[in-house]
Amino acid sequence: MASTQVARSFLQAIQHRRTIYGLSKKQILPEEELVKYIRAFVKEAPSSFNVQSGRVVVLLGAEHDQYWGQIVPDALRSAAGEQAVEASKGKLAGFQAGLGTVVFFEDEKLIQGQQEAYPQYASAFPIWSQHSSGMAQIYVWSGLESLGYGANLQHYGGLTGETLKSKYNLPASYKIQSEMVFGYPEQPAREKEYIPDHERVIAYGHSA
Repeated sequence: MASTQVARSFLQAIQHRRTIYGLSKKQILPEEELVKYIRAFVKEAPSSFNVQSGRVVVLLGAEHDQYWGQIVPDALRSAAGEQAVEASKGKLAGFQAGLGTVVFFEDEKLIQGQQEAYPQYASAFPIWSQHSSGMAQIYVWSGLESLGYGANLQHYGGLTGETLKSKYNLPASYKIQSEMVFGYPEQPAREKEYIPDHERVIAYGHSA
């Protein structure tokens, strides 16, 4: 049974999980240990009917650098021209300065299998797939924060997804969801504003 202390630790982890752009390649954990943690975080993410459709590719070292230094700029150039690359140069350099990138995919072949097995829910399975990916992303993000890393979430996959599948020989059924850039946090997160709690969470039937 979970203790109050465990709950407090969990709350602290998600409170500290923030978008951080000032990242460096300074190591906190050996890469092998870091990948083991990421695998564990993804493993525990829930999915509809336990289909476990989430797939993750971790880019480190030269692979991470090539993604932000070559693959993304080339894709931007092809889609929107050299001006778009120039406008994004500083941002992409900031991502490349990080230690690595976690690329999240969903295996659409498994989603289609669910649709065939449970046709009454067919229209909902793609939505639930996105829910599952979102939970995997927040598990990894919060987990990385608890290990001392900073991270930010990006969405260049609409431009680079096919290139990644070709480069790493991934199945055609993999659909990219997002890229999480992480590294040593060299700068604090920006101040975050919150709307009142009662506007987001409403409770009925309690005794207070």
